[in-house]
Amino acid sequence: MTAAAEGNINDTVFVREFCHRVLPDLLTGAGLSDGDAHSVTVDVIRRARMLTALPADYFDVLVTPFIEEVTQHQPLSAPAWLRAAVVVAVRNSRLEDFHALGGPLRAADITAITKAATEPLAQLLKEPGTPLSNNTLAGLDTRYPRAWASLAALSDLMASHDDTEHAYSTPQAPVPGLPGSHERIHAEQATGVGPMGAGQSVVASGVDPRFDQALLAMMQQVRDGNAEVVPLSALSRLSRNSDKQLRVLDFLLAHGATVLTTNYLLNPGMVAVRTRPLVKPDSYDLRRSMKQLRGLGPTHAGWIKALRKQW
Repeated sequence: MTAAAEGNINDTVFVREFCHRVLPDLLTGAGLSDGDAHSVTVDVIRRARMLTALPADYFDVLVTPFIEEVTQHQPLSAPAWLRAAVVVAVRNSRLEDFHALGGPLRAADITAITKAATEPLAQLLKEPGTPLSNNTLAGLDTRYPRAWASLAALSDLMASHDDTEHAYSTPQAPVPGLPGSHERIHAEQATGVGPMGAGQSVVASGVDPRFDQALLAMMQQVRDGNAEVVPLSALSRLSRNSDKQLRVLDFLLAHGATVLTTNYLLNPGMVAVRTRPLVKPDSYDLRRSMKQLRGLGPTHAGWIKALRKQW
């Protein structure tokens, strides 16, 4: 990035007002040290730069996994795609490390931060982005072709507002294996949180690129043919790290699994979405997330009914 481009970014409302003034005050007011607040701010600026550098059609697919998550995010007057972009740029930053692992950030603090970020990020996204040599949000379409094809089909389906289910062509690609031992981490067992699928639940940062034992167990069940369906409250339960999220989704689709969330269905060759309004996911009660059949297409509803019979 050139010095001129750097200067232009620093002159934006998003960086000058939100990142350098509003965000540090919200973070330190919630209990973060000045140093930790600075590290979050730097990461948010980095992620916003990466997001603005993406082509529009790529951007649309990248934010799609998080649209169902923002059904109640403030301000409700902002379009869902913008609130989902705030999740990618701000919520999925190092902010997560200071929320998921015992604080000090609480849910109310996250709400205040994402709400304050929305309008400044909207203004930033109106400006033409500058290509970056190291953009970790780019290239996911080629690294994880099955996941990208399914999310692209889902994005198109949501944009149509006419249908709830759509077939798509699954690209041919090598079948991925499980993560290596150097990519694994043992996480603390969680309490009071609904498990992923029929497995266990752990406490881990959603942006950690490593794979905890609960996620690995679920992937292994799918690989071994012991799990045909993977129920999740939302795709962010796989990860808030977009690279890792798509990597896991690509693995699941490659091994023939159907992924069911509160509002989405993704499997090899078909995607589905609930008609709007979407239902707010409940990460603490997966059965509650799967209870509402309103607005589902016939195939989607059939999968949900079959899943509920197993519980």
